[in-house]
Amino acid sequence: MPASAIYPAKQHLLATARNLGVDSGVIFVRGGDTIIHPDSDTEYEFRQDSNFYYLSGVREPACAAALDIASGRAILFVNHVDADEAVWIGVPPSLEDYRKTYGFDQTEYTCDIAKVVEALRPSKVYVLPHHNLEQLGSKTLDSVAIDSEKLITAVHEARVFKDDHEIETMRRANRISSDAHVQLMRNTRIGMNESELRGQFIGQVITKGCDYEAYGSIVARGRNAATLHYTKNNMELDSSGEMVLVDAGGTFEGYASDITRTWPLGLRFTQECREIYEVVLSMQKAVIDACVPHKQWEDMHILANRVGAEGLLRLGILKGDIDSIMANYVVGYFMPHGIGHLIGIDTHDVGGYPSGTERINAPGLRYLRCRREMLPRMAFTVEPGLYFVDAVLADAKAAPDVAKHIDFDVVAKYRSVGGVRIEDDIVITETGYDNLTVCPKEVADIEAIRIDAYEK
Repeated sequence: MPASAIYPAKQHLLATARNLGVDSGVIFVRGGDTIIHPDSDTEYEFRQDSNFYYLSGVREPACAAALDIASGRAILFVNHVDADEAVWIGVPPSLEDYRKTYGFDQTEYTCDIAKVVEALRPSKVYVLPHHNLEQLGSKTLDSVAIDSEKLITAVHEARVFKDDHEIETMRRANRISSDAHVQLMRNTRIGMNESELRGQFIGQVITKGCDYEAYGSIVARGRNAATLHYTKNNMELDSSGEMVLVDAGGTFEGYASDITRTWPLGLRFTQECREIYEVVLSMQKAVIDACVPHKQWEDMHILANRVGAEGLLRLGILKGDIDSIMANYVVGYFMPHGIGHLIGIDTHDVGGYPSGTERINAPGLRYLRCRREMLPRMAFTVEPGLYFVDAVLADAKAAPDVAKHIDFDVVAKYRSVGGVRIEDDIVITETGYDNLTVCPKEVADIEAIRIDAYEK
């Protein structure tokens, strides 16, 4: 583990308890179980419950954890593996090894959960609403108050603020994934298939230590990039005048990265591709530079829209007064998604909309995955994009207050670009931001990589 030899499970449990605002009771959480394909004995690939992983650091199935809030005693429960099962899955660590590895005060087997929790004599047990509680035993379930509402908000809020261990783990995920993106830039050739690039990315990040893809990778050539979550990844790369958009990240030690780069299939960007790319890059740079504590995340989206509007005006795609363009959310028809989201254990991480926070019902803004004040130790993606989506542009043409600001003849000139997105992962610091992503994105740097790759 990159930040320390011991996963900070107890610190995460205590942070969650502080968010509960109580001084007694027990927090009890279960990990995920292995799931079998229907009518077979083949297991689905196991991925740990994200909240349980945050509170334990354990990536194995069938485990549980508890915190006695009053004493601060953290208890890990692991599955007992008998000799017959050990033949198939190997001999597990000892209870003491588990305790030391994950930083718990006590480790027990899951078969003893009911007995251990009963001995704590809790007045209330705080659980997550989606967790099965049978292991607590009938005595506890019948005699103790069970609160299945407060804990999920408390753990989500704790997950929003990353400690040093989490930040360094995410930095490692970003380094590995950034290197994989560069390798794909070097390897991209006319005649390849989108699927080959996805396969190479997965191989690169797993070879370097990642657990798996953080999400289903997007490898979209040309017009395919106009589909925001394009996942077919099966088209041939057959035109040097197009670009390929790759949105892909690896998960390292349970923490995700989320990186997007767009580069030419040939040696250089075409004029149209370069012009759109440079507008998107200016949008991203402006937003990242503006990321400091105490600003509102939706203001970053609005800033991206204004910079995007200025760029599209220069290209003649938009026309008219920029204030009117902004008031009518015209750029939302070219960037029909939010500027970014919280990131951590999950790619689209929890906590983006605190209780009582409503969505803004306006083009682009309605898709924001986060509306809250930026504070130190929050981690965000910054991912502006511009896309030429036929259905969305048809809606724009049908709205007079929007259509008057768009030159659709000029739009037709850029339609073949499909879409451009550029995405980095940042952490808010006390004075600004820390960009975890180290993948090239300047036009000159990308073209240098492409030219060097072809020359070799």
